[in-house]
Amino acid sequence: MTEVKPRVANINPADIDAVVTYGAALAPLEPIGAVIRDLPLSGRKPPLKVVKAIERTMATRGFVVFKSPTPLPTDAFLEASCWWGGQELHSTHGVHPATPGGNAHLFRLSNDLSEGIRGVGPQWHNDGSFNPDTFSHAGYHMVRAPEQGGGTFFAHQASAFDALTQSEQQHWSRLSSVNSASGVVHPLVHRHPFTGLRCVWLHL
Repeated sequence: MTEVKPRVANINPADIDAVVTYGAALAPLEPIGAVIRDLPLSGRKPPLKVVKAIERTMATRGFVVFKSPTPLPTDAFLEASCWWGGQELHSTHGVHPATPGGNAHLFRLSNDLSEGIRGVGPQWHNDGSFNPDTFSHAGYHMVRAPEQGGGTFFAHQASAFDALTQSEQQHWSRLSSVNSASGVVHPLVHRHPFTGLRCVWLHL
């Protein structure tokens, strides 16, 4: 059987230039994703050209990591989360006692129960599957990475669809995913609104 290579587009050179012109750096991660360095997420919003360049990179590469030597203030994190996609916050989870200011828009996770909620999403999932209008983006602010590795993996949804055989693609395209908590139904395969690629959207 022929190995399926991930269909993950290269970053548009014009988007790299837009980010560099703003004083930051944009580079691919392998095999998916991208990393941005030296782009301030607190303070004024970047120019529209820069925001669109990053949004395109998110859509084509799957995710973007913003590297910073210091934690981001809560308000700045929430404000930057609204630069892309639906440009609004959608929060439906519980608020942990250690959450700064008891902010309902922050879902604080940790392997230490005194620091955050434990055992969330141990299975393969897409955030927001319980909601009829799925999330355009999900933001994670990782203040401290696990010393022994966190066991979290990300996948490129279009590449996952490409990895299926033709008969599997046809079969999966007729299926739906039903959220067990809310009963909300989503197609198992959808076309990405930004790239137009067919993607697997699976929540276990």
